[in-house]
Amino acid sequence: MRVIVIGGGAVGLCVAEALSARDCEVMVIERDRCGAGASAGNAGWITPSLATPVPGPGVIAASLRWLVDPSGPLWIRPTLSPALLEWIARFALSSRRSVYQRGLVALQRASALARPAFDALADRGVKFERHADPLLYPCFDLAELEHVWRVAEELGQAGSDQQFERVSAEHLRSLEPGLGPDLIGGVIAHGEGRVRPESLTVGVHRAILAQGVEVREGAPVTRLTRAGREWLVHGPGGAARETDAVVIAGGVDSARLLAPHGVRLPLAAAKGYSRTYPIDPSGPRQPLYLENPKVAISVYAEAVRVSGTLELGAQGLALSARRLAAIAGAAQRALPGWQMPAQSRDWAGMRSLTPDGLPYIGPVPGLDGVHLTTGHATLGITLAPVTGELMAERLLDGAQSELLSAFDPSRAMRAGTAKAKIGGAR
Repeated sequence: MRVIVIGGGAVGLCVAEALSARDCEVMVIERDRCGAGASAGNAGWITPSLATPVPGPGVIAASLRWLVDPSGPLWIRPTLSPALLEWIARFALSSRRSVYQRGLVALQRASALARPAFDALADRGVKFERHADPLLYPCFDLAELEHVWRVAEELGQAGSDQQFERVSAEHLRSLEPGLGPDLIGGVIAHGEGRVRPESLTVGVHRAILAQGVEVREGAPVTRLTRAGREWLVHGPGGAARETDAVVIAGGVDSARLLAPHGVRLPLAAAKGYSRTYPIDPSGPRQPLYLENPKVAISVYAEAVRVSGTLELGAQGLALSARRLAAIAGAAQRALPGWQMPAQSRDWAGMRSLTPDGLPYIGPVPGLDGVHLTTGHATLGITLAPVTGELMAERLLDGAQSELLSAFDPSRAMRAGTAKAKIGGAR
């Protein structure tokens, strides 16, 4: 089978690798360079403890409080399009507890496969920076601690077998001495991991090239057309490439390719930010998640990355000094002794977010041979190799598991007057 994967981020590359490992003839087409989008500056976490749908009970109320603060964890730009308003209405409906619980079970089942999928990737010779430390949740007031522990219990009720420890401030500080004096305790999530995301995309890219996969960079796809049983993938140069199947892994831009075929894909752009510092002896030693400001602190071999925020309705990748200062300030308050280096690499990237918080993985209804792997929100790294495995099983073996059913794009699509992407470009 010949398959073209549109999109060379972590998900698209892992889909191509999984297909190529099963002797599929694969081509990857990336409009920029592989790994240059949302994969270039995120936290890189393999994190079952954070594999929860973004919409959920209490999120709407919290979002309304954050709306007045453009440096808060979630911000919706005031220039709202009708399409984004419709997306927000769907998001609100998905925040009902019954919908959230179904989504939580699905994401926990998928995240339980994450570490084995990364193991399989490494076993096939893909090289990338990987760490296996537990994730620390330091808490600075009782309400924050009770919330984190309540979520941990909820994960167990959803079927997770992940181990959590509720520990004292002294215990947590023995693992991360830089935590400040206001620390009251916290939670340790075992079974977590992280990769340097840039190393992952570089490693998978190199591996698929060695497997004979053709990779076209700087080649935006302008449209898809049907020619008999085959699909034609068109670029700005006019030459069309023929293929038996197409896998669209283009983030928010995925909706644009489906729109001319009468398919509306509910998908919002959610911009995130990060600031990456060189290692300093005063800095953190362990990965940390700061619950209240929703800030992740990742420690790599040669760098520390502070990341966070979801900015819905973003129109571009311009850096916000206010948001970057907010996430850095949250990290500094948690680790007051950290002498943050003056030089940092600042980044913004566009995640794609579905109204129910679950990715789209599977065939597009009515477009035989076209498949989606997008909408992973903040779980793109966690679920990238899993998505590759699921997509390969679905495309090559016709597998239709309960897990794939939860991520089936047909749950959210409807035909009609197509509107292109919602909320901006990646």
